[in-house]
Amino acid sequence: MKTLLLLLSFIFMTLAHAKELEIIKLGHPTLRLTAKEITQAEIESPEFQTLIDDMVMTMKKAGGVGLAAPQVNQSLRMFVMKSGFSVPLTIVINPKIEYFDSFGKKVGVEGCLSIPGKSLKISRFKKIHLSYFDRHGEYISEEVTGFKAVIAQHEYDHLNGVMIVDLIQDLMSTLNFEEYANAPLM
Repeated sequence: MKTLLLLLSFIFMTLAHAKELEIIKLGHPTLRLTAKEITQAEIESPEFQTLIDDMVMTMKKAGGVGLAAPQVNQSLRMFVMKSGFSVPLTIVINPKIEYFDSFGKKVGVEGCLSIPGKSLKISRFKKIHLSYFDRHGEYISEEVTGFKAVIAQHEYDHLNGVMIVDLIQDLMSTLNFEEYANAPLM
């Protein structure tokens, strides 16, 4: 019980000192860069740990479920994610994703904190293998499905300079528009 209270106190004190960061918008050049890997020494640095806390606070204040470092103008291979009880707070550093084609894809509606007010239909893999380092530099390797897989793929795209508007173009190229040729204009 004492350990739990100390842990909760540490988390509260850490987040109490966190500051909200500016989320950059579509058109900012940092969003199109391939983010750089983070060294073990950088992970352990107080500055990087503060960045993690600041990103968690920024994501929460913005009402998001994920936030990648490039979205706060830091071209680093790191993102944070959390959604209610289904996706616990997860700090993902230097991720690698393997996609499971055999489980197929699912189309869903996604928004992006860097494209406020817009939601687009995006096709994502139903199951992925996600490997990464956590905020303590521990290696994690897991198979991920559901909403956590969607968030991870979305944030991983940010680390590679890919935005959801790029993916909608790929989806659009597979559609047959001939059937819409005589549709009324609205």
